[in-house]
Parts: sequence; C-alpha cells; structure tokens
Amino acid sequence: MTTSVRPWGTLRRQANEGKILHNDTGHGFDFQEIFALTTAPHTILDAEFRIRLANDAYCALVGLPEAELIGQDILKLFPESAERQAKVKAAFRQALDGQAAHLPELHYPIVDPEDPDHPATDYWWSLDCVPMSAHATYGPVFLVKLDDITRQVMARMRRDEFAAELQHRIGNALTLVQIIARKTGQNSTDLDSFLRVYESRIRALGKTHAFLSGVNWDGMTVRQIIEQQILAENVDRQASIRIDGPDWRLSVLHAQTFAMAVHELIANATAYGALSVPGGEVVISWDHPRDGSYYFVWKESGLTGLTVPEATGFGSQMIDRLLPGQLGGKAILTFEPTGFHYMLIVPEDVVVPVGQGAR
Repeated sequence: MTTSVRPWGTLRRQANEGKILHNDTGHGFDFQEIFALTTAPHTILDAEFRIRLANDAYCALVGLPEAELIGQDILKLFPESAERQAKVKAAFRQALDGQAAHLPELHYPIVDPEDPDHPATDYWWSLDCVPMSAHATYGPVFLVKLDDITRQVMARMRRDEFAAELQHRIGNALTLVQIIARKTGQNSTDLDSFLRVYESRIRALGKTHAFLSGVNWDGMTVRQIIEQQILAENVDRQASIRIDGPDWRLSVLHAQTFAMAVHELIANATAYGALSVPGGEVVISWDHPRDGSYYFVWKESGLTGLTVPEATGFGSQMIDRLLPGQLGGKAILTFEPTGFHYMLIVPEDVVVPVGQGAR
C-alpha cells in the first residue's frame, strides 16, 4: 500500500517565499516554523540519503547547524555497524518506494569525542520513514523521524533484570530449603525434633530473604548478617558476644548461605557451646591479611574439657563443606578444651568494601 503524501515541494517553496498555509478554518500555519520547532528530530533525505532539510531537534542531536548538515550522507553522522546500517538502508529504500517504514529499536553506543577512553553511553532510537512527493530540485525525497526511547528501553531492561534476579533468588532459596530438609531429616530421631530444628532453620533463611528483598537488594554486610541472626535466635547473653570487623558486603547468593552458617554457629553455641555456660564468650572477627585472601573467625571460650564430637550434623556440614564450597574457600574447625574455634578463608573477590558494590 502506498502512503498518501502532501506535495512537500510546494509547501517548502511557499515557506521560503514567506507565504502562510491555511486550513479550512482559516487559521494560518507556517510550515517552516512548525518543522523547525518539532520536538522530535526530523530530517528530509534525498535518494542518496543526503540531508536536504533538518529541524532544530535534529541539529541539536548531531551537534551541527543545519547549514553544515545540508548535503551530508546521514549514515556518516552516526557510528554504524554493518547489521544496523543494512536495516536502516532497507527502511530508507522502502520509503523511497512509497511505503512507510518503522524500525522500533536501534541501539547506538556513543563515545564522547572529548573523552574517548571513557565507556560509551548507550542510546536507543526508534526510526520512522515517511514517503513524500518528489522535490523539483532534489528528486525523490522522504521524511525521517527519530524518537529517543533510551529511558523506555533501560526501564524495560531493569525490569527484566529484576525478574531474572528474583527468579534466581527464589531458585537458590528453594535449593537451600531442600538441603535443609534433607540434612535435618538425616540427623533427626523423630518428627517432633525434625520439625523443631527445621522450622528454626527456615525462619533464619526467611529473615535473611526478607532483609534482602528491601533496601538491601544488592547484598548484606557481614556485620548485618551476624547481628540479624543474633536477634533472630533471641540470644539472652548478647553481652557475651563481641563483634569486630570492617564493613564488607556479600552478594545475595553468598549472604543467604553465610547467614545459614552463622545461624548454625549461634544455635550450637547457645545449646552446647560458650553461650550455654556461665562466663562463656564468643568473639567474632573478620579481616584481610597480607596474602590477599579474607578470613572470618568464630572463637568460643569458657568451656572445660571440650572434645571432638563423634557424629556431625547439618550444622557441621554447613560450616565445613557447604559454605566453603560456595565461596570457593576453605574452613578450619578446631575443638579446643576451652571452646570451639572456626576459621573461614575465602578468595579476595568474594567480599568487597561497602561503597564499591556487591560482586
């Protein structure tokens, strides 16, 4: 189908002669002024894709006055990939053949010429080509309109990223739930004991998940995780716990597993360890030694005659295998007569200082 067009040549000649175009109601419209002030970038091209007319918005887009744009090949004004140039040329030819063309989303990474080493800024444009009557001087011509849709595209990308991240988190949480259920069942002697321990672990996981769904969407600090788990366990002797370490942030995936490990450490200390006896104390610290790795230390004291347990449960498996396995690190468990000691050593890229963003 051929799109009906108005005789642009006549309109342009009348505009150049200072004549006013009138509609049926008698109100006058200046074609040249309307075209120049249209907010979206517009330009009129000839059959060689050279610019024959450009409005103010288009001149601002390319950073050149109209006088310097006239006669230039429009494809040379933008950084073109071969694939995108083929699409644009096809749309131009379609307009020259008398049919309107629309390209909904063109991606242009633009490098600032004053700062070429800086990463390119991404822009997205929609392009419309509208056929017009042949011009008396330029021959076949067509109108090109550009719409900056960068904000809409980036909003959609953020929405898609959010949905993918949410799906990933749900999948990770369900995996942890399955592991917790299986391991808790393996170490439970009856249904009541299973439910009591299982519900406690699921509550700990749920609190961390809820915390990460709010303003802490991008992760949690080590301190936040420890303090949250202490509150979740309703530890009576919080004064017997000392915490010391810098503000380091863990990603969501690592935070969930680390929180479960801290839950197990606190639960064990409350039931059997330093927090179960008068005078017992827990010192929790983390730091960055010179070898480039990071370490987390849990040190209990105040016990007497502590020995290595004969059997290991889910808590031991969590801190000894599951957490180090996910973080790509290693764990060292020591049962001193006066208390349990635990050290977790992880690579440098697992935690980052607050303010640098989670990895």
